[in-house]
Amino acid sequence: MINRVKIHFDQEREYVPLEAVRVLPEFFKQMMAGNGLFLKGYDSPAKVKFKGERPDGAHIWELETMPEMIETIFTIQATPSFHVEIDYEIQNQKDNLLLGKAIDRRQTYTTRQDPRNEKVRGNVVASNFLIAKTNIDFSKLTGVSSQVILSDIQKTVLRNYPQSKVVFISSSTHSDEIDLLKEHKKPIFILDTETFESYNSDEVFDPKKTFEDEFLLDDKVNEYKKKKIGSYIYYPLFIQMKEMHFFAYLSLETERTRIPSEVLDLFKEVERTFQERIMDSNTHILDIKQNVLNVSRGGVALEISDMEIVKALKVKPSFTLDINFKLQAPIRMAVELRHLEEVNDFYRLGGRITGVSGDKKAKEIYHSLIDFFN
Repeated sequence: MINRVKIHFDQEREYVPLEAVRVLPEFFKQMMAGNGLFLKGYDSPAKVKFKGERPDGAHIWELETMPEMIETIFTIQATPSFHVEIDYEIQNQKDNLLLGKAIDRRQTYTTRQDPRNEKVRGNVVASNFLIAKTNIDFSKLTGVSSQVILSDIQKTVLRNYPQSKVVFISSSTHSDEIDLLKEHKKPIFILDTETFESYNSDEVFDPKKTFEDEFLLDDKVNEYKKKKIGSYIYYPLFIQMKEMHFFAYLSLETERTRIPSEVLDLFKEVERTFQERIMDSNTHILDIKQNVLNVSRGGVALEISDMEIVKALKVKPSFTLDINFKLQAPIRMAVELRHLEEVNDFYRLGGRITGVSGDKKAKEIYHSLIDFFN
């Protein structure tokens, strides 16, 4: 019996529509003769066979192993050189046969550049994980060091907008706008305070309706008119630890209307850079060994049994580690988390290698060791 896995982290893939809509049966036959077709989202490979297409367009699938439960939507996946997923709405199930109508078809835009080497399992281990601390004192985290980091970022990233500010939140800080930043965890970007026109984006919270519902809109228009503020943006800064902590916001206020949209992108860059720097300064080494499931030139998959690593990845989804091939010196590398799923009593981690420590020779040695195990 195979079981559903629980997804804890999944970096969004870039998909494009699967064009071969009318030739899906032919594609399925090619995949069955090659790398195979699989049911997505289970703790072990669930191979499937395409058994035919009915006149109404529904597809018949035969499963080698029947899962404990098939939900109303199931997904068939294949990975020739790119990744393909087809979502189905289940219409009937009998024994090990599934009947479903395709409702979405997609494929990745980029192709896999190099194969995964699964022969390293049992011969290669990971160790010395440099991960985020999970017991950080929030009051210390948002102290002098964070203010220094933000001041430095403001001088570099926001050098073209010297009138922008970083405002740190204290227990006495209070306003309607700050409450909305905290509640919705989105920036407020008002282009014109006379009409309260907001920047049109799902990433931005529009406070106009809230102020109207609370009979505050006229007061707000007059407030900004007295302050001679024609346009403003308030961008909340949160620190992701065990939970989101709201500790500061970026602001830009001008007398003129319509602050340029590039400011929103700059504030995003400030947020991203700050998160990276503050978390990089709050890490520690965990001296523990974990199994390596597979490796490639661009990525690594691990079997994680230590919960401290899992907790740290939810705080900061990047880390460094040693990859230890037998009878070889450890290879130090930086890894960015791509996906993390819970499989029975362990976690399966997939990561993208973002760097290998040492000179060019270190990367060449790593590539040669991968080839050696083929």
